[in-house]
Amino acid sequence: MADRRYETLILIHPDQGEAGAKELLARIRTLMEDQGSTISQVQEWGLRELTYFVAKQKRAFYVLFEYRATPKALTEIERNLKIMDPVLRFVSVRQAENAPPAPLRTVRRPDREDGAEGGDELGADGEMEMMSEGEGS
Repeated sequence: MADRRYETLILIHPDQGEAGAKELLARIRTLMEDQGSTISQVQEWGLRELTYFVAKQKRAFYVLFEYRATPKALTEIERNLKIMDPVLRFVSVRQAENAPPAPLRTVRRPDREDGAEGGDELGADGEMEMMSEGEGS
């Protein structure tokens, strides 16, 4: 069966911390590659407020994966995401073959104590940085 383009947005429990979230991302990446998927982009949007409580949490680490996979591989990836405790929610969307890649989202630092707004930050290598609450000085 032919590969198709997918995007999967994953919300990770905030208790994982930045290090735990990165470790989980490595596990998810390995899972996708073991299923024969080709990952084209991973965007780490950092710790963000949720619109409503999910599993009694008001914040979560957001991560977006763009990849190519077979429908059977997607089913297996989603089955594994469902049983991973740190994953609060996820959603997978099939993308049109000619759709442009998702634009890079910026990581917004929490507002500083002095009232100045936090700025958007990109890592030195152009990738998103995962931010935790309390950083930003």
